Amino acid sequence: MNMLIEEAQLTRILGVWAAASVVLGSSTWLVGRKIGSEALSGFGRQTAMWGVIDAAIAGAGELSRRRRAPQTIEQHAQARTRLRRILTINAVADVAYIAGGIAVMKRDSQGKARRLTSGDGAAIVVQGAFLLALDTTFAVRLRQPTP
Repeated sequence: MNMLIEEAQLTRILGVWAAASVVLGSSTWLVGRKIGSEALSGFGRQTAMWGVIDAAIAGAGELSRRRRAPQTIEQHAQARTRLRRILTINAVADVAYIAGGIAVMKRDSQGKARRLTSGDGAAIVVQGAFLLALDTTFAVRLRQPTP
């Protein structure tokens, strides 16, 4: 499939996920604070923060894609390879996010001193899992030869 189409879809999906994360995360954070639930508040806060970061990444990706000049076939192939490499590296980082989120949840369940709650850990796992699925899906799609 055409790399520019793939890149536009990737950016759009990440942007929608970011917006949903900010809206739902902020709402959850406020509800958690109102009812006095540290875990719910942590989940919402962490989700909203990831949403802001994802929105910045999606916005930068969209600006970069729109500013890019038309490419030769060789440049297109190089850009495709570069994006696939970035997505593969991101997928490895996503696995680390998931592991880190699980560690936060485990530490909190053991009652150890913490700055992050089990809710923060759960949100990190959710975000990492989504990003892993997104990055892996598009990395695989970009391996397919351009028709």
